[in-house]
Amino acid sequence: MSSRRPYKLDRVAIRMVKEPPLYSSEPLRSPEAAVKVIADMLRQYDREAFCIVNLRNDLSPINMNIVSTGTLNASLAHPREILKSAVLSNASATMLFHNHPSGNLTPSQEDVEITDRMSKLFAMAEMPLLDHIIIGNGDQYYSFKENSIMPIGTQMFARDPAEIKFENVAEPVVSEKRGSYHTTPEQRQEKIKQITDKLEQGVHQIFESDNYKAYLSTMAKFHSYSLNNTILIAMQKPGATLVAGYTAWQKDHDRHVKKGEKGIQIIAPSPYKVKQERDALDPKTGKPQMDAQGNPLKEIIEVERPAFKVATVFDISQTEGKELPSIGVNELSGGVEGYDALFDALKATCPVPIAFEDIPSGAKGYYHTEEHRIALQAGMSQMQTVKTLIHEMSHERMHSHEKEKPVEERLSRRSMEVEAESVAFVVGTALSAEHPELKLDFSDYSFGYIAGWSSGKETAELKASLGRIQATASEMISEIEGHLQELQKSEQLKAVDEIDQKAAAMEPVKISVVAEPSVIDKPSILANLHKEMPKAQKPAVSKGKEECL
Repeated sequence: MSSRRPYKLDRVAIRMVKEPPLYSSEPLRSPEAAVKVIADMLRQYDREAFCIVNLRNDLSPINMNIVSTGTLNASLAHPREILKSAVLSNASATMLFHNHPSGNLTPSQEDVEITDRMSKLFAMAEMPLLDHIIIGNGDQYYSFKENSIMPIGTQMFARDPAEIKFENVAEPVVSEKRGSYHTTPEQRQEKIKQITDKLEQGVHQIFESDNYKAYLSTMAKFHSYSLNNTILIAMQKPGATLVAGYTAWQKDHDRHVKKGEKGIQIIAPSPYKVKQERDALDPKTGKPQMDAQGNPLKEIIEVERPAFKVATVFDISQTEGKELPSIGVNELSGGVEGYDALFDALKATCPVPIAFEDIPSGAKGYYHTEEHRIALQAGMSQMQTVKTLIHEMSHERMHSHEKEKPVEERLSRRSMEVEAESVAFVVGTALSAEHPELKLDFSDYSFGYIAGWSSGKETAELKASLGRIQATASEMISEIEGHLQELQKSEQLKAVDEIDQKAAAMEPVKISVVAEPSVIDKPSILANLHKEMPKAQKPAVSKGKEECL
């Protein structure tokens, strides 16, 4: 037996660590404000410092990172180190800064080369380089964006500032379709309110439809069972939804019980009548009537005595025949573009395990409140799977602690189902607005589902929960968006790795200043940058899980 020790492979993790922030007299909501703060910081250095500012889609800064510091007139900046913080920050765009402590703002040959090189690398990683700013003394600076042109697409690096061209990055960074959820919380809330208004309107249309009138007429023929019988039905057939007697299925609904089906035993009233003698009462006075001798007159009446018997009923799943009227809760069909990435983002957002299984009751999914897990029916379409998962995630987020509340404070099953489905509709609609390729249209399912669980046309459950629905949807949208961006960046990392390997073979670029004095004094930085930018049916409840059709 060999005594050699096995080779050891250390595991490492790369993460960013926050350092003390810079402060400004105005919010850092624009590149101009970020430049002002960076300039103030860099002027304090007596050596050259090279840094990067990472930006969101709306050009608001995420963070800044000092890549390297050098000597009085030079600093070393390797492309690999410059890329690192941008990738880890999930940046949508970047800006580069370095200072010239001497006050000479003329870009050196090395400045030109690193700017051209980084512009190409950032373009390949889909994180456009907006500008490279050289900071001097006082209010003086040099902007490559404002002073030069860079061709992108060639592997030859520029040798002169005049050869550099910054691509117009307005459309990739901010677009009308992608701006809504990368702006302000107020704009997001306004968008969510518009979606919930659409939801209310869609549910109201369900109640006004002829289908709903037919549905009510049919439902009126089904008996309303007592609590005891409801428990008996749930014990014998947990997935039961609509039950009726053998004859009632035939006469009232034109359906027939399938051969071999086992009936559900319930307790049914079976009153009987008996004849009973009693004193005859005067209809006017209500007093007993007397005969000539003063004795009370007697009369025979029929009295109904309460009694019960065992009766047999069958669930709709045990019958076949004419379809019952519905209110539009039709299973969603079709695929979802980018389904795998979206499902991974949903899983990352969900704090409990998710698994596919065959759910005997016919429910699309459920959240198990005792085992803290989500189950999804296997074999559903991608569209239905996404909708159901968001629905069950909403249950987990909003209703997992309902049983811990006093009974009088708990939400009804109606309210919980309305809330969960409403959040699913809002999240799906909002994600589609942000990512049009997803096309998550749940209206054919959600409107009817919410109407079916509502107590009436007034949709009291929906109106009472609008605040909770909007807040929960907003939280989930933010988290899902964040995970989608992380997944997108991980895909980009594959391309960045290839870039990094090529960059690792390059010699580090020495950034230095030249002797010729040249002072460029401009009133503002990137003043025109923003101007260039375009602006159902309810299943019986089983212990520990709320199954959702």
